[in-house]
Amino acid sequence: MVYTREDFHARVGNVDKQQSRLVRRGYTTRIDKNGVIVAKPKAMRIRLPIKGAVLLVLSFFCFKAFMLAANGPDTYQDRLATLESGNAAEAFGASVLAIDPVTQYIADQMGPLLR
Repeated sequence: MVYTREDFHARVGNVDKQQSRLVRRGYTTRIDKNGVIVAKPKAMRIRLPIKGAVLLVLSFFCFKAFMLAANGPDTYQDRLATLESGNAAEAFGASVLAIDPVTQYIADQMGPLLR
């Protein structure tokens, strides 16, 4: 009797797991060889957060442009030179924060708004 109850609870747990997978991922239905309609969960797809990555890169360029427009190009270059003379991590940061055409364009557009 005890074994039957444990077996029943194990089967109910398996059904609950299958049902939650069907709800989360969606499902496809197929007819097996006996004519029974069987619902199977869709395969997991790896979703790349394209919008989030683009937003992150755009935010980074806007931050660089804000710093460039707020400090001015001479002060910004002086601070980059200080970073370049530091250790390897600071030098890498200076190369990432260097003024590029995208940053310069955004800073030029942002400049009149800050003054």
